[in-house]
Amino acid sequence: MNFLSFSFAGFGILLFAAWWALPNQCRPWILAAANIIFAALFGTKAILCLAIVSAIGYVFGLLQSNRQNKALAFAGILACAAPLLGYKYLPVAGLHIEALQAFQGIIAPVGISFYVFKSISYLIEVYRTRIAPERNFLFYFNYIGFFAQFSSGPIQRPNQLLPQLRQTFVFSQTLAFQGCIRLCWGLFLKKCLADHFAVYQGALTQTDHYYGLCIVWSMIAYALYLYFDFASYSQLSIGVANLLGIRVEENFISPYFSRSIGEFWRRWHISLSSFLKDYIYIPMGGSRNGTAVLIAATMVTFLVSGAWHGATDGFLVWGALHGIYLLAGRATKPLREKGWALLHQAPNSVLRTLCGYLCTFVLVTIGWFFFQTGTLHQAFGVASYLFQPFSFSLQYIKESVTQLGYTPIILLRLGLFTAFAAFVDWSSKDKGFGAWIMHKKPTFWVVFCYICVFSTLFFGAAGTLQNIYFAF
Repeated sequence: MNFLSFSFAGFGILLFAAWWALPNQCRPWILAAANIIFAALFGTKAILCLAIVSAIGYVFGLLQSNRQNKALAFAGILACAAPLLGYKYLPVAGLHIEALQAFQGIIAPVGISFYVFKSISYLIEVYRTRIAPERNFLFYFNYIGFFAQFSSGPIQRPNQLLPQLRQTFVFSQTLAFQGCIRLCWGLFLKKCLADHFAVYQGALTQTDHYYGLCIVWSMIAYALYLYFDFASYSQLSIGVANLLGIRVEENFISPYFSRSIGEFWRRWHISLSSFLKDYIYIPMGGSRNGTAVLIAATMVTFLVSGAWHGATDGFLVWGALHGIYLLAGRATKPLREKGWALLHQAPNSVLRTLCGYLCTFVLVTIGWFFFQTGTLHQAFGVASYLFQPFSFSLQYIKESVTQLGYTPIILLRLGLFTAFAAFVDWSSKDKGFGAWIMHKKPTFWVVFCYICVFSTLFFGAAGTLQNIYFAF
């Protein structure tokens, strides 16, 4: 079920009415029913897989009560991860075992990566005694299967969400307003930007029909599409949670306004980045145990990130690239600081900031090239056309743009909408969208929502494409 569908609108209205009309003791049951219905709409396989992962995590959490057993914790993590590993990686392992094929048949892909990671986070936090095992299966199931985070995250930690699910909910007008504003903003990002940019990437799939410059335009379009699509889902997810009185941390904080790759990963898909940092990078030794450990921890962390997104070599290269970016950034920092000092550029100077933004965006977009193509074979095939001789004439540039289907009206509209999104991102880059918008006056909220809804109604894409992170 898509958040922007009429079916979800009806589902949401009924849920919202029941949630706030019925007594607080009914709400865990209401949310559990909503989670089951939402998951079941993706098929019987989806609800079966969710039930299996939830049961495994709950049982292993209880087994950890009053003791720290590393072997038991590891067994629980492996058991929770087994469906994810089975579905994503056995098909590419070349194993043709009848029992495994039958196992793969009961696993549903939608959302599996997200709620498996939630289960792993829960078991690790219980093992570290940072939280107590949840003895009420209803609350635990609502944490794992929370419908607003089911298909594309965020991967909210148990210490952030579980206490809220056990609380006595009191309607907050401020939080409800924030939720409505987020829904309008997510609607705008999806319909006016993501779904439009999704159309103009033809050069990445039919390279022999386009100029080399078209591939560059398509990669920029893909970088923007990927961000607007995933950020829109995160805004919609957080907005839905806010309407139920549940607070969720920001998942994106203006990532394309990052001055380094390290900063980019502190702003991009924050719930996944922090998960990998806390549960892989730091336990491996992080940056405090010498250069060799730093290199190993960084590369393993990003290779796991690549493998989590997909079981092909293109995703592994994407992850490895970001690991290399980070290591190279650390190694060259003293040299770069000397260079900027010779140019008399302070750390926050305009020139240095703009160069940081541009370099980071270029490096990230190069990484997205392997992310989009998925396999090295396809990446090399596209790259062979990328390095055709460029003719930097106005005619060549014009033909490159028109080959992709852009018209002056489309360019103007997408330019204005992208500029508006860039303005919002720039304005909210310090504290995130929620904190930024809530510091504005109610008049600003009304105008902001009007712009978003008006633009969507009159200029939004027809239909709604599936969110790209449904595939992960």
